[in-house]
Amino acid sequence: MSKIDIYQHFRTEERPIIDNLLDKVRTASQQYAPILTYFLDPRSQYILEVIVGSFPDMTVHFNGGPNAERCRAVIAPDYYVPEEADYELTVIEVDYPEKFVTLEHRHILGTIMSLGIEREQVGDIIVGDRIQFVLTNQLESYIMMELRKIKGATVKLHIVSLQDMVQSKAYWQTVDATVSALRLDVVLKEMVHKSRTIAKELIQRKRVKVNHTVIEAVDYQLEQGDLLSIQGFGRARITAIGDRTKKDKLRITYQTLFK
Repeated sequence: MSKIDIYQHFRTEERPIIDNLLDKVRTASQQYAPILTYFLDPRSQYILEVIVGSFPDMTVHFNGGPNAERCRAVIAPDYYVPEEADYELTVIEVDYPEKFVTLEHRHILGTIMSLGIEREQVGDIIVGDRIQFVLTNQLESYIMMELRKIKGATVKLHIVSLQDMVQSKAYWQTVDATVSALRLDVVLKEMVHKSRTIAKELIQRKRVKVNHTVIEAVDYQLEQGDLLSIQGFGRARITAIGDRTKKDKLRITYQTLFK
């Protein structure tokens, strides 16, 4: 499949991601050796799977910890089976004074990024009874030295094994549904079980993100692997787009993680 053919499968704004991932797959194919990527969100993982599928004898493996949403990928020839160490992951646990401060996902991510660390170097951030986050192991010593405070509170960091990574207590609910179109307002209406008018209002009031970007166009076309963040509800992701029913509706499978 040529680059132009691959472009036709995806959105214009996704071309930089496609180019980056395509370069990595080509390198792995030409060198016939494994290549490790940065952390990819579910949509980028899907794009990478499509690209790898067009290269004979190449495969892709993902790991970001148990049931992780954001994963690093090992692009490799068929013969290669990656081990845990090949993903170069570090899991950090945060000790903080729980009585005096409440920490949320945004506080952790904001503090990490304020240290000059790019989002693609950070995997999942789990906030529950314990707080943990995953990052590339080349940043391990830097983060251990530099991250001393979050939201004004002094914190201590500990490295834990991937096996000790806490499972998010969040349970994604899986739903099979049919929709008349893959427009954002149509799918959103189905996901939040509200009227199309309310779905449109949520979009127009900038309360909906698709793959971490605010989308204001109600007719924005959703695709498999898209992650939606819906202010006031939570998150949802499209896991599969199927065939059409006899009534010409599209079968989709999506998951929700609502409050």
